Amino acid sequence: MIRRNPSTVVVAAVLVTLLLLAIIMAWSHGKLPVLTLDLTEHLFGIILAVFVFERMLVWREERQWLPAKDWLYLNLLETIDDLLKELLPATVPREETDGKTAVYEATGERIHVGETVRYSPLQLLVSPGEKDLQSHIIWYAEEMGSPRYVDLARKALSDARARIRETFASSARLMEADITTMLISFEQAAMAAIKHLDSAAQMRNAKVGDVAPRDDEPSAKQSTREADYELAFVSSIIVESVVDSAMKPKAWLEDRRHIREGRSPLQAGGRVGMGSKKRT
Repeated sequence: MIRRNPSTVVVAAVLVTLLLLAIIMAWSHGKLPVLTLDLTEHLFGIILAVFVFERMLVWREERQWLPAKDWLYLNLLETIDDLLKELLPATVPREETDGKTAVYEATGERIHVGETVRYSPLQLLVSPGEKDLQSHIIWYAEEMGSPRYVDLARKALSDARARIRETFASSARLMEADITTMLISFEQAAMAAIKHLDSAAQMRNAKVGDVAPRDDEPSAKQSTREADYELAFVSSIIVESVVDSAMKPKAWLEDRRHIREGRSPLQAGGRVGMGSKKRT
């Protein structure tokens, strides 16, 4: 059942009453055709003002804000790319060979802001959900040292959250509803990842602390290595979930740039994944 607003009903009743009175008076004085013409002219003027002029003004205002919106979306895209570059290795050793496997690579496309080349987007070669990505993160964490990698990941996530929240505070009115929702979800995923990384690091430190008095014993070193591997494994799961949550807003932002530049994503060098700055 539709709820009726009393004030709306009163206004409608008054308007109908006035219209009926005008019709009766015009009919009694033989001016009904004149009233019909006047009503038609006024109605046409109202429709023209509301549905034509107003939309033209809205369109003009949107056009004025397009450069600012493009710059905003480019900064958001760069924020996500910077985070992914911190969390993921560019290459990992290839098994049973001396070569390396690329995790991401440059697409060859360059995003321009006026006459300046802002940076070159990168293509993610291993998608979230694939086992290879998790193994690559584990290798990266062990290569760097699990505690150090966790510290780096927490700092990168905190910086990304701060930049996104700063964007919300200063430019939320320029952002469309879709990307706003995606970024809120991504920001919440990053916050949850920081908490999980903190918990994993605390568990690792507790295990290492239990064997600290026996550092000279081989079993103590083995326990530390096991604790570090467990931290790397748990971190890989957490980081992979963040990468997955980052890909939706990243894809939306990249598609929006392709649409604005009048190009298809397939013409921009293939599938676009992660991005990397390349300033000039």
